[in-house]
Order: sequence, then C-alpha cells, then structure tokens
Amino acid sequence: MGASMDLAALKKGVLAHASAMGHVDSKGMIPLPDYTAINAAIGHMVASVPKNQVIDVFNAAGDVVMKEEVGAYIKSLVNSGDAEAAYKAFWEFKDVVAAAQR
Repeated sequence: MGASMDLAALKKGVLAHASAMGHVDSKGMIPLPDYTAINAAIGHMVASVPKNQVIDVFNAAGDVVMKEEVGAYIKSLVNSGDAEAAYKAFWEFKDVVAAAQR
C-alpha cells in the first residue's frame, strides 16, 4: 500500500510528523494544529491508494489483531463516552477519505 501512495502526499505526511515532533511539550503532547495536520496528511495518503489495496491491508490486520479484545481493552483505559465519540469520528473520517479515494 505504501508503495502505491502519491509521493507528494507521502512527503506532506512525513513533514507533518517531523514538524509535530519539534512541538512536543513536557507532557509528550503536540498542539492541536499539528495533530490535525498529521491526520489530514494520513487521510490524503490513504486516499491516494486504490481502495482494494486499503481493504487488503485492513483485512490483513484483522488476521493479526483480535479486534474485539483489543477494542475492549483500549476502551477500558479511557472514558467510555470519549471512546465512543472518537470511534464515531474515526468512521466519519473514513467516509471522507473514501469519498476522495481514487
């Protein structure tokens, strides 16, 4: 999948990550604009890849990670409402990326 990514989108993603690393605060956090730039770059990178390749990677991950157990474990570490909101936002983001997919 990575080999199929648009090189300009990939470069923007790398630069967004590199920039964010320069803004990490004493708590290990980055500012919201950096976080937003990283997520936008990831969306553009994924959208630049044919959908069938993205689905293949998603399905392959399912062979390695026990989705139900990992999800429940991660959710147990945070506020349940926040986890549900993040999950909903992730699926909305997925729809935006899919709409831009080639």
